[in-house]
This record gives sequence, structure tokens and C-alpha cells, in this order.
Amino acid sequence: MGLFSRKKKAAEKARLLGHPGHADTCKSLYLAAEKGIQLDLELIDIHSGQHPDEALRSLSPFSKLPCLVEGDFVTSGIAAVLPYLDVRGGGLPLTPRKAQHLGTQNYWIETGAREVLPQIEALVDGRPAQDEDGLRKVFAGMDAQLQGKEYIVGAFSFADVHWIAYLHLCDAAGQGGLIDGLSNLKAWFERMKVRKGNHGIAYAALPSAADIQSKAFTNAA
Repeated sequence: MGLFSRKKKAAEKARLLGHPGHADTCKSLYLAAEKGIQLDLELIDIHSGQHPDEALRSLSPFSKLPCLVEGDFVTSGIAAVLPYLDVRGGGLPLTPRKAQHLGTQNYWIETGAREVLPQIEALVDGRPAQDEDGLRKVFAGMDAQLQGKEYIVGAFSFADVHWIAYLHLCDAAGQGGLIDGLSNLKAWFERMKVRKGNHGIAYAALPSAADIQSKAFTNAA
């Protein structure tokens, strides 16, 4: 079985390998719920000291998480999984059509991955953020970006999916106060929590703080 092989059989259900405290896993759970794609979830314990395990290595030679399996098709890594879920689920595509919106989306995705993700990973692990002042500065930048906007760019996009995972994990780690005073960012976060897509509220699919602590997927749809 290769990384990219033939299409799924219609009756088969997609499987996602990941971890509830892993930001990219959370992004995948959120978008799958948004698109109405049901997933069987399999835990890969990234904190066991044995990562990558053989189950993941056999599917993804480079052991990237999350890893998505649907029929005979396998892909892994957030840059592959999110676009697959977007197209697979149908409906309006998340990639902006306007050049300015596309550029802005990609800027905030890249900024989040570089400046926010390492800090969030530390918080989820129970460690202090490596650069809390820097994290607050990036959050303030996002707050300014959201001034007068419902979404990070013109319409709901991949940027929203990435950032909802960051703020969710920050909140689950007991560090929701990091966005206190950032009224635009807080309002956006509250909107994302109750946003109804074509398949209900996607935020409900994200693991709870208890799920993350117990390494479980009990609250994920």
C-alpha cells in the first residue's frame, strides 16, 4: 500500500490516526465534522516515547500525523489531510478564490504553525510557553486581523480551521486568559464554538480537556 493509491470503496468508513492533544489532529477532526465525514479514530500516543509506532509506520513511512486511511487510500500530514477532507466532503471549498484572501489565509496559517503551534504544544504538555510575550503578540495581531470581520479572511477558510484548534487547545490547557482583552479574537472564538455548518456544530467534535488528559477520543464525533 502506497502513500497515494486508488480510491476508497463506497461503503468503507475513513480512519484517522492521531492524538487528542495534537493540534493537527484537532484540525482534521474539526474539518471532518464540518464536512459531515464520519471517522473511526485510532490513538497514536505521541507521548509514550515509542512514537512512531509500527501501526503508523506501516501506513506512513515518514510517520506524519494525522494519518488518514479511506479504503486503499492513505495520506498523512496536515497539508495533505485537510485538502482531502475539504474536497471529499463536498460543499463550498475552503480555499479562497480571491488572490488577496488566499495570500492572507496562507500568511496566517504559516504564522500560526511557526509562532503559535510550538507554544501550544508546550501548554498542552503542562509546560510554560517558551515565549508567552511572543504568543500574546501574535494573538494581538490576529485580533487586529479580525477587526470588522466574521472570519479570518472573507469567508470561512482553512485559516479558521487552523486557528480554532490552537485556541481550543490553549483553552483546554487552562490558558484561555491569554486572549483576555482581545475582543475581536474572543468574539471569533465564541462564534466558532457555535457555528453551524451543513452537518451541525463542528466544534463539538473536538476533544475535551479530559479527553486530552486521558488520551482518549470520547467526545470526538
